[in-house]
Amino acid sequence: MGIVEEIIVACKDVLNTLLVDYHNISYEYLLGSNNEKELHKGYAFTASAASFAEGRAIGFTTINQTFTLTLIDDFQNKDSDEAMRSALHNQYKLLQDSLKELQKSRLQLPTAGNQLLLISGQNIDEAEVLEDNGIVVLRANFLLQYKYRNN
Repeated sequence: MGIVEEIIVACKDVLNTLLVDYHNISYEYLLGSNNEKELHKGYAFTASAASFAEGRAIGFTTINQTFTLTLIDDFQNKDSDEAMRSALHNQYKLLQDSLKELQKSRLQLPTAGNQLLLISGQNIDEAEVLEDNGIVVLRANFLLQYKYRNN
């Protein structure tokens, strides 16, 4: 298992304790491939862009990488935006709580030499509303800095 997969597994372990009403969806990158039933209180945690961080420990490579937590929920009453607003407010709170929990958790990676150094910055994208299906999608991007041994 590579370090990115180790990070995803470790973060999902923390998120599963926090997102108790949510489940990890089958298609994390292709949301449209999930059936509507699976999108009810679903989540995905995925890796995104990465860059090399200079000036760190000799013998290690340090990387800054963006990871995205996507929360998906449906709202029942499509005649008013109250249900959608309620679902979004719940998602904003869960995203904030998720960042706090990830930051305070001491995530240990199983491979010796692989280490998660820093979880910072939360950038929340504009909410995506799929009105035909009554689905709201909210994505938060986290910057994670990690290092791995070069040998």
